[in-house]
Amino acid sequence: MRAAAPRVVVIGADEGVRIARAARLADHYGIARLPAVDLLIRSQRLPAEGYVVDGAPQLLDRAAGTGGLLPALAFADLVVLLRGAERSGADESCRVLRYYEARGVLAAFPPHAPDGDIVVAIDAALRGRTPGPPERPGHP
Repeated sequence: MRAAAPRVVVIGADEGVRIARAARLADHYGIARLPAVDLLIRSQRLPAEGYVVDGAPQLLDRAAGTGGLLPALAFADLVVLLRGAERSGADESCRVLRYYEARGVLAAFPPHAPDGDIVVAIDAALRGRTPGPPERPGHP
């Protein structure tokens, strides 16, 4: 059985740092890097082979509105928060970050943390996940 492909969202930090980090993680796993803004605009289909989405925390405000979370955000194995400017805690993106934290899929790192530390967190999030969606109990 093939190992599960990661579904990772990288948010926070400044744009250059975030994009570079997301590109390196996507390259490490051999999967696509998708800018979150493109997912919002184009509603493109997510690759089954896994993906790394990068976006500013402000995009979570929009994604968490009446339409709910984007699929890339809702089904993320790990949300990597590259700590940047501190947020007030009252805005919508902080509510979404608390949601990820409650699900146990939020991992915060300093913007210049070694890639290896983040890879370890992603690999830990993937342990035990099968490549396909989980089966519902009582259904074949």
